Amino acid sequence: MSIGRVFKFGNDVDTDQIIASQYIILPSVEEMKPHAFESLDPDFAAKVRPGDLVLGGANFGCGSSREQAPAVLKALGVQAVVAKSYARIFYRNAINIGLPVLICADIYDKVESGDEAEVDLAAGSLTAHGQRYASTKLPRHMQDILAAGGLIASLNAGKGEEKTEARAGETSPSAQSPMTMAEKIIARAAGLPEVHAGEIHTIALDKMMTNDGTTHLTIDIFDNELKNPKVASPDRVVFIVDHNSPADTPKTAAAHKKMRDFAQKHGIAAYYEGKGVCHQLMVENHVNSGEFIIGADSHTCTYGALGAFGTGVGLTDFLYGMVTGSTWVLVPESIKVTLTGALRPGVTPRDLMLTIIGDIGADGATYKVLEFVGDGLEGLSVDERLVLSNLAVEAGAKTALMRADDKVLDYLAARGRAPKAVFESDPNAAYVAEYTYDLSKIQPVVARPHHIDDVVPAETALGVKIDEAFLGSCNNGRIGELRTAAALLKGRKVHPGVRFIVSPASQAVYAQALEEGVLQTLNEAGAMVVNPNCSVCWGSCQGVIGPGEVLISTGTRNFRGRAGHKDSEVYLGSAATVTASAIKGEITTADRL
Repeated sequence: MSIGRVFKFGNDVDTDQIIASQYIILPSVEEMKPHAFESLDPDFAAKVRPGDLVLGGANFGCGSSREQAPAVLKALGVQAVVAKSYARIFYRNAINIGLPVLICADIYDKVESGDEAEVDLAAGSLTAHGQRYASTKLPRHMQDILAAGGLIASLNAGKGEEKTEARAGETSPSAQSPMTMAEKIIARAAGLPEVHAGEIHTIALDKMMTNDGTTHLTIDIFDNELKNPKVASPDRVVFIVDHNSPADTPKTAAAHKKMRDFAQKHGIAAYYEGKGVCHQLMVENHVNSGEFIIGADSHTCTYGALGAFGTGVGLTDFLYGMVTGSTWVLVPESIKVTLTGALRPGVTPRDLMLTIIGDIGADGATYKVLEFVGDGLEGLSVDERLVLSNLAVEAGAKTALMRADDKVLDYLAARGRAPKAVFESDPNAAYVAEYTYDLSKIQPVVARPHHIDDVVPAETALGVKIDEAFLGSCNNGRIGELRTAAALLKGRKVHPGVRFIVSPASQAVYAQALEEGVLQTLNEAGAMVVNPNCSVCWGSCQGVIGPGEVLISTGTRNFRGRAGHKDSEVYLGSAATVTASAIKGEITTADRL
C-alpha cells in the first residue's frame, strides 16, 4: 500500500493534453516529461512527486495511440492512474509499460487535487478521508503483465514468445455457434473454429504498421532492452514516415534516420517516406480482406472498409508483434449500424460519421466493433467507406468492419491483390446495440471545439470567422474530396484572410489530381497545396495555428491544442464545408456560396 497526493482532471482528457504532438518526436521520454499536462496544468510536471496519483473522469486517455502519454506519467513517478473509465488504447498501453490503471467512479467526487489517497494494488482498492473504495479488477492476463513489470519484461522472461500453434485458415472457421464478422476474423487469426466476446486469445498477425510518431522509441527499446531482439517476419512489417515529413528539425531528422537504418538492417522492404499518409498507403498497397492487422496509430481501424480487422496499438504492443509475430486480443462485442437510402447532394460520408459520433458519444463504442451493413453502405464507394471506418476510433471503437463486396474485391484486384478471406456476420449473431441511419436525412454538420462528439448542424455555426482551413488527413484527403474542393473553387478565390492548406493523402492521389487538373484549379484559387503527409491534422509540422486562431478542418480530431496553441479552436467539417468556409472567410456550407 502507498499514499500519494491526488492530481484531479475532468472528463475526456485526451492524449494530446497529456503530451502534445509537438513533443512526442523528442528522442526520449525524459525530454518529454516536463511537458506533461502542459495545456491543462502547466505546473504539473514540477509539482508531481513519486507516488502521487492522477485522477480522471470518464473516457480518460481518449485520442491517439501514442504510448508517450502513459510513459511520461510513469517517468514522473505517478504510481497509478485512477479514472471513471478509460479509452481502450491508453488503458492497454499503461498496462503494457507497467503503469497501474484503476477504474473507480465512486471516489471521483469525494476527493480534490491536493488530497491524499492510499492505493492497495493487491486488493484493488483506494482509501481517502477514511473511506475505502473498490476498483474494477483487471483480467488475469493483464494482471500478469503488470506483475511482470510490463509486456517487455514479460517477453524478456520468455513468457508469450511461443507462436500460435495453428496458422489461421483461408476460409471461414467451422463454428458451432453464430459469430459476428469480428469474431470470425479473430478466429481465423487464432486458428480456432470459433471465438466469442470476452475471451482472450493469442493470434497470428498478418501485418504490422508503424510510423514516425513513435518508431524511434520502439527501436530504442528493441536495441537496448530486449533480451533476444529479432524481427520475426520482416515481410509482414511496414514502416511509414508521414507525421513530420519531410523532417522539420534535426531531432526529427535523427528519428527518421533511425527508422531508415533499422529497416535496412532488418530487411524491412516495405519502407515509405514522403509517399503519403500511413493508412492511405496501407489500403493502396497492403491491406487484404480477412486479415488481422495492428498499427502503431489509432486510425488503423480504417482497414475495416476493406473487410480487414485493423486496430491501433501502442509502441510496446507493436514491438511485441514485430518480435513474436503475434499479439493477444480480448474479443470485442459488436454494434450493428444499418445504413439505408442515399446521401443527398452536398452531404458526405464525413457528415454521416460525425453525426453517428455525435449521437453515441466519444465513448459510445469503447472496446466495441462498429459493423456497418445495409443498402446505404452498398451505395458508397470504397473511398467513401474508408471515411466511416477511419473515424470509428473517435467513438472509442476497437475497429469498424464492413463486408468485402464486389466493390472491395474489384478495388483489391485493380491493385494486384486478393482477399485472404471474406467474412460476414451470421444472421443470428449477437450485437450489444443496433442503430439505423437513413442517409437521406443526414445534413452537413460540424464538430465544435474541443470535442469531436459536440456535433451540430453546420448552419448553427454560420458566421464563425476562420483563420485557416485544411483539406487532407487519413480521413478526407482522397481524390473525391479534392474534386469537391476544385468544383467549389472553380472561378472563385480563397478569402484573403484565410490560409487554405490542401494535402493529398498519397502520391497516387496527388498524381491523379494533377492529371485531372484539380491541383491547377486549387492553385489558381489561392490554396496552398503541400506534400502528402499528416500535415495540419496532427498539429506539429505544417499549418500550426496560434493563440486565438480558428481552424476548420477535415482532420480527425479537434481536441484543445490539437492543431497548435492551447488557446486556438478547431472545427471539423466535410470537404465541401471546409472549402466553402475557406472561400467565404467564415463557416458556411457549399449551398450558401
